[in-house]
Amino acid sequence: MSAAPQPLFTRFAGFIGTLRKSIAAAIVPVRNTPARLASPVGLLLYRRLGTIMTRLHDLLARIEAEAGQPRLYRRARHPHPRASSPAEPAAPATPQPKLPRRFGWIARHLPEAPGHAQSLRHFLCEPETEALIASDPRIGRLLRPLCHMLGIDLRLIYRMVPPNDPSSPTPDLTRRHPLLRETARPPRPHRPDRPPPRPPRAPPPPRVPNPPPLRAPTLDDVQSLLDHVFSREKLAYNPDFIAPDFLYVHPK
Repeated sequence: MSAAPQPLFTRFAGFIGTLRKSIAAAIVPVRNTPARLASPVGLLLYRRLGTIMTRLHDLLARIEAEAGQPRLYRRARHPHPRASSPAEPAAPATPQPKLPRRFGWIARHLPEAPGHAQSLRHFLCEPETEALIASDPRIGRLLRPLCHMLGIDLRLIYRMVPPNDPSSPTPDLTRRHPLLRETARPPRPHRPDRPPPRPPRAPPPPRVPNPPPLRAPTLDDVQSLLDHVFSREKLAYNPDFIAPDFLYVHPK
């Protein structure tokens, strides 16, 4: 392999160094302001970034040394099982701090994280970087955790158009970045035909009006009822008839 990856690694190392400076500043409290990042998690993240940079440097050197040489496949050895020895009771292990696994969790602690993510996204979109990642899948496996921590959705890389640059070609949305795990999208399952629309509902029955409220009979009602009874039964009306007391309304 030629020496072309060296400038790319130099830029990547500068990016990692800038990100580690931001993490170191977030761990140390400023005056009366508490630290934005907890010390155990911040130190673990600081070391993890250094490990990624070191492993990428060693991997690029190994790829450059293996260029032009036939790859030898070694047969896997099956070691003989050792005699089982009585296991000693192990002391309870101290729980070690772990990094969060949420997508883009660094942005919750570092205000500068979106800027770092944008720089890394532009770096991954360059043709030289894409060709280097496509040349060996181990580079992609090494960079995926970093993209996950910074919240970089690799499916949206080619949707980004650089601003104020009309000479840049339109990104091809059908291509896929080498960092993506799958090579092609699985076909969508066939959706069955929709059922026919339901018939319209019948109109509700007409509403029956409520009956009028009941009221107490008055003297006029009683008199009309008596007149009706007398006329129906053809009874003679006796003016000397004294009505019972309950038909009279006594003044209060």
